[in-house]
Amino acid sequence: MTAQYDAIIVGGGHNGLVAAADLARAGARTIVLEARNSTGGAAITETPWPEAPNYQVTRLSYVMSLMPSTIGQLAKRGLSGLV
Repeated sequence: MTAQYDAIIVGGGHNGLVAAADLARAGARTIVLEARNSTGGAAITETPWPEAPNYQVTRLSYVMSLMPSTIGQLAKRGLSGLV
């Protein structure tokens, strides 16, 4: 039997997880597909240096902080899934 879903979320980052939770709460049969072995996207805390396992960083959060503020304006134009 093939599983059927009302919504398929591609990417288990923090935005995808929130979208999936909202859809599921509304009654949609929802699945989240993530290529990495963990979910959370830019909000995840990782240990990027094997030789220093006590140092944990949110390495993608820093990269996201460098995003031009004009990208955030896209949400006002109907592209809310980007931010």
